[in-house]
Parts: sequence; structure tokens; C-alpha cells
Amino acid sequence: MVYSLSMREKMVIVGFGWVGQANALALKTLGYDVAYYDPGAPPRHYEEHTEVYGSLVKLANVRDWDSESTWYVVCVGDRVSEEGEQDISNIQKALDSLKGAKGGVILRSTVIPDLLEKLKFDYYLPEFLHEKKAVEECIEPYLLVIGSRPGARTEPSIFALWRPQARKVFEGTPREASFIKYFSNLWNALRIAFVNEFGDTVGRPSNKEEISKISKLIDFLFDGRGYQRYGRAFGGHCLPKDTRAFAAWYGKSVRGVSLIAAVYESNAKRQNTEREYPLLPEWFSEWPERHISGWHALSELWYAVKKHIARPTLLLKKRDRS
Repeated sequence: MVYSLSMREKMVIVGFGWVGQANALALKTLGYDVAYYDPGAPPRHYEEHTEVYGSLVKLANVRDWDSESTWYVVCVGDRVSEEGEQDISNIQKALDSLKGAKGGVILRSTVIPDLLEKLKFDYYLPEFLHEKKAVEECIEPYLLVIGSRPGARTEPSIFALWRPQARKVFEGTPREASFIKYFSNLWNALRIAFVNEFGDTVGRPSNKEEISKISKLIDFLFDGRGYQRYGRAFGGHCLPKDTRAFAAWYGKSVRGVSLIAAVYESNAKRQNTEREYPLLPEWFSEWPERHISGWHALSELWYAVKKHIARPTLLLKKRDRS
């Protein structure tokens, strides 16, 4: 579905990995003219959007579409060593290639707060996407976090489209936006590691019956919600490297971050457990539903009736009898 056909700006996606492709497909679906630039030939990650892929323009040079109405959306990935050192040299190269461009720059790469301050762009817009729902979540973001640089040019029209679609909106500095991005990923990683460690105290996941018993106890409290289900270690493109990078960066201070560092260590051990117990379930998460379902609403209503009306009435009747 095309949401709008009257967008004035042209969008150039710089970096065509899974984040770049999600942005390109979403922006095209929203009605923008979209091109992308990537020096490599990355594979398609969202084959269910084949038609939209065919309408994207591949640029031979990153500035082929440059104009006052062009917005460059930089989605180049960082690299993080096992020791947690974040390498943003590819991000820096992409931004350097845009120096002197007429268009504005939106940075969507994940960058540690201190390193982010050294980069030049107009807006920092960290992504909060789940890989299996990335395009849909880019069309209608659950979280919209906008970090504006002082003196940034007038914001692109896409922000006005995204604001009413988002469940929550934060507007502040790029540094604040970076902290929110890392807080989200670290919190998700912590929950996964804790649930898995606790589940292992209940029993060994050697067969489906044992896994079911462990999951039953955890799901009683967490209802099988995202990041709170017993199963495999966290993986993907973000959680492992972001946990490593933040722990190393913040751990350089006198305060230390033993808990965050332990999350990564716990997850590394979990990967060994997966090899020993291959039946551990794989799972993925997505943002919760924006609106409460009718069935859930009725369940909550019935619980409230029993707690606040039916039970007090029964207690009063018992009191009267005595």
C-alpha cells in the first residue's frame, strides 16, 4: 500500500544491508522516490517485498541524486571486536563522502555516545527494528527517537509522517538518542540472559518435555512475552555487538559495568548450551500490539469484576452471617 504520492524530497539510502533495505522499502512504500548506494552487492533480506525492490534505483555514485531536496539516510554498520572496541571507520567514510552535498543527512547507524559526537550529520535517528518485521516497523515505528544537531536544516517530511504512527516519540540531542538505543538493546539482552540462566536452574533442556516444564514456570509470570521466553541465546546483528561495545566503553570509567559485561559472558555460555541441547527453541520478538485485543480486554474486565465487586460482596455476606 502506498501511503502518499506527493513527497517532494528524494531519499538516498547509503548502505544497503538489512537496516538500509528496510528503510528503502519502507520509504518507497510511503510514497518517496528512493535510491540506494552501496559499494558492494549485498543480498536481499526481505524477499516478500520483491515488487518494491524492483522500483528502487541503484546509484553508481552516492551524489547522483544530490539536490537541496535530497535526504541521505546513512545505514552503514559498525564493527565491534571481541574486546568491545567499536570501529566506525565505514560510517565515517560514508559521512565524509557527503561533505559539501546539498542534501541533508540522517544517520541511522548505531554509535557509542562519545564517538557519535565526532560525526557530522543533521539528525540522528537510531533504529528500533526487529529483523523479521523490520520493513513494517519502519513504516509504522513503535519508537521514534530523534536526535537533532544544533543548526540542523529543517527536518524532512518523513518525521511528520512517522510521529503520529509511533507509539512513543522522544526528541532531544544525538547523545540522548544514542543512550536510548543502547538502553533498549542492553535491557533486551539482560532479560534474555537472565531468563535462560534461571530456567537452567529448573532442569536440563534435554528433551521437549523438560523444555516445556521449564517454559511453563517462566511463562506463568511473563506470558511468553518478547525477550522473556526460555530458549536459545540472543543473536542477530545487534544485541551481541552492542552489549560488547557498551560494556567496554563504559567499563573504562571508574564506575565499571560488571553486570552488563556479565550479560555477554552469560550469553556466550548459552551458545555452548545450545550445542549440547539442540532442541532449545529459537524465538524472535516484535513490538507489542498498539491496541489491546478484545479478548484481552474482556479478560481484564472479568478479573476486575471478580476482584473489586464479586469478592467484596461475598465477604460482606459472610460478615453479615456471623
